[in-house]
Amino acid sequence: MPTDDTTGPDESEPSVELRAPPTLFFLAEKYVANPVLRRLLRSKLHWLVSDQLMLLSYVGRYSGTRYTTPVAYDRRGDTLIATTLRQQSNWWKNFRKEHPATIWLRGYRRKATGLAITDTRDIAEFVRSALVRYGIERAKWLGLKITGDETPTVDDLATVADDLVVVRFSLDDYPPVRTTLHIREEESSSRFGIDSPS
Repeated sequence: MPTDDTTGPDESEPSVELRAPPTLFFLAEKYVANPVLRRLLRSKLHWLVSDQLMLLSYVGRYSGTRYTTPVAYDRRGDTLIATTLRQQSNWWKNFRKEHPATIWLRGYRRKATGLAITDTRDIAEFVRSALVRYGIERAKWLGLKITGDETPTVDDLATVADDLVVVRFSLDDYPPVRTTLHIREEESSSRFGIDSPS
């Protein structure tokens, strides 16, 4: 009886998977990378990382404490968009309703208002637009693993969208505020916002 020797991916295998980094990664990011990034994003050398990272500072809605974290962002005009892991992070919860923030963007302090987007379809559409714009390599910044070389469809991405949150920050000030952003060094979070208090 003839057999098909052709091997290929299992058609039932999802093309998109959530791949949150291991705990050790977050510990290294929190205690080693983030202190360096906070200083770097406020310095004249910010251009080394500020095309992809911004410094987000906000007051906790319930704690009243100010927290500061470097986060990856995508810029669409005067809107900055950050994506984080829903279950592994807390900082986005402060933006379930519109909430003020201060952002250090490309060497300048900016006032902004953030709002979390939790609708599955909206998240899937944003993630796909980011992958189309920057390539599927961008997926690792979003905590995703893409199977294959094709850009996933919105329906593909909707399978993991429940595990993600998109936070949109609208810039409130123009021109940029040209003053120093004072940050307490004990304040910490991560690119994904892991273990950041609310």
